[in-house]
Amino acid sequence: MKAVSFKNRNVDVAANLYFPEGFDASRQYPTIICAHPISSCKEQTSGAIYAARLAKMGYVTLAFDASF
Repeated sequence: MKAVSFKNRNVDVAANLYFPEGFDASRQYPTIICAHPISSCKEQTSGAIYAARLAKMGYVTLAFDASF
């Protein structure tokens, strides 16, 4: 997992990138963006459950904190 951020309009959004085991930056991987339920954050449902599990299945995943 790698902590990253990106801009949404004028707000910096915190996110975590999850990689499959044996990740090779020279290859291409299917990628999924994981959003969390309204009262959650990236370390809970979207990251700890969905993004981590999908990464184990071979996807690169991005779990982010909503910017509202």
